[in-house]
Amino acid sequence: MEDFTVVQTGLGRSSSLEIVPGKNSKSLLPPMTVLPSLHSEFNNIKHLNQVPVGLPPVLKTQEEELEDLLSHPETLPIHDFKKLQEFIPRDPNPSSLFNVDATPVQSTLQVPLKLTGATAKNSWSLTRKPGPSNQGVRGSSTNYPFWPGGLDEPNIESLVQDTESTDINFEKDLLTTPPGFKSGVEFPSRSLDKLSRTASSVLSLGDLLSANDEISLLGDEEKEPEKVEKIQETSVNVRQTIPLKIRKRNVCIIDILVIQLESRSEALDSEVIRSEDSGKESFAIVEDVKTPVTDFYKKIPDMAHKWDFELDNFQKLAILHLENHESVLVAAHTSAGKTVVAEYAIALSMRHMTRTIYTSPIKALSNQKFHDFKKTFGDVGLITGDVQIHPESSCLIMTTEILRSMLYNGSDVIRDLEWVIFDEVHYINDAERGVVWEEVLIMLPQHVNIILLSATVPNTREFAEWVGRTKKRSVYVVSTTKRPVPLEHFLYTGNSSKTSNELYLLMDSNKNFLTDGYNKALNAKKERS
Repeated sequence: MEDFTVVQTGLGRSSSLEIVPGKNSKSLLPPMTVLPSLHSEFNNIKHLNQVPVGLPPVLKTQEEELEDLLSHPETLPIHDFKKLQEFIPRDPNPSSLFNVDATPVQSTLQVPLKLTGATAKNSWSLTRKPGPSNQGVRGSSTNYPFWPGGLDEPNIESLVQDTESTDINFEKDLLTTPPGFKSGVEFPSRSLDKLSRTASSVLSLGDLLSANDEISLLGDEEKEPEKVEKIQETSVNVRQTIPLKIRKRNVCIIDILVIQLESRSEALDSEVIRSEDSGKESFAIVEDVKTPVTDFYKKIPDMAHKWDFELDNFQKLAILHLENHESVLVAAHTSAGKTVVAEYAIALSMRHMTRTIYTSPIKALSNQKFHDFKKTFGDVGLITGDVQIHPESSCLIMTTEILRSMLYNGSDVIRDLEWVIFDEVHYINDAERGVVWEEVLIMLPQHVNIILLSATVPNTREFAEWVGRTKKRSVYVVSTTKRPVPLEHFLYTGNSSKTSNELYLLMDSNKNFLTDGYNKALNAKKERS
């Protein structure tokens, strides 16, 4: 390693040591570390290294410099504003001076939340928490159903107040009329005097002697002869109305009059009941189908679904009620066009972003309607006991038993449900399956509208009245007066592919029996036999 020549010199009053490389030595440091000014300074003070006591005290020591900095911090460079002062030009904006602070809120709004912990396991409310996604369609057997429409929801506070404020008399407050009945059975209490009279076996001699006395219906007062004749005529008429067996028993005329008065009072009671029934609100409203709907397109300028043909009058009336979110009973003949009403309800629910359920009595009809509606709308699903096809669709087709299961299991589909269409609703009269339609109609929530379709309901007004009274809403009855397609009866005699087209007309559209067609059918059967 080469020699490195250094020179020691003392600088300042404190004689600080500085090491400076010599001229003849090669620096081991990088070239930039040795400053050129340092070499010139070394050459200028080289002769001072021979001073015995160093430089005179012309500069401040480090202690003095530190004391000055601590005692006068304003002399620091950071407080030198002359070097840092800068003018920033800006555009004047006087409107920024007009600033008004927001006034404090004078009142607050508090919203009490009810049923915050309600779930499908403890609540009947529609606002309860939704269940798991895998139970969204069919629900669960452990879920509570939603509260049925038409039934008043119980209030715990009012029930407690009623039970605390009312006193029950178990002798006089007993019910005698069952729910839904107009009359009942009453058991009047008998007094002790009446019981003693009926129970006594002692006969009075005076009573036996007075039994043969004539009873004066007019009293002891004198009556006018005309009134006496009228009373005699009425007594003769009463005797003629009495059966012969009773006349032979010498029954007292007063007992007969009492019986007639009781029958008249019963007739008056029945008339009062009929008048009360007539005064009740009618939930079934029968529409006049014969009156044409002239302003149909003015009331509905933008229809949810359109057809290539002109709608019939009953179809227009039904669609008007669907637009008003009202329940409808469509009693139309076969092939009259009841499906048009169902299609419009499906299209209306798709526009409203809600759901529709179409129910049919048999699985084969459900499959057929699924294929038909799939071509028309596309977003259609099918739910049966065997398969589930697109259960998330806006229109679901299923049997009535599937819908009953969904209602009892608290399915979340019921929340978004707007329409339920009952096709072939006359099945409610079936002895075995009719109870399913009754349960579904009763269990539907209040927000669900009902569409009833049938061709063979004889008592449409009575049926609509029952549905409306159960759900506490009006049901509009729309029907047809005649068949749009004539009904003809044929006799089929085919038994193979060759004879599959053998149809013989037996009864025409005018209900005339055709013997010619009957004879041709018999001859066709004889030829093959």
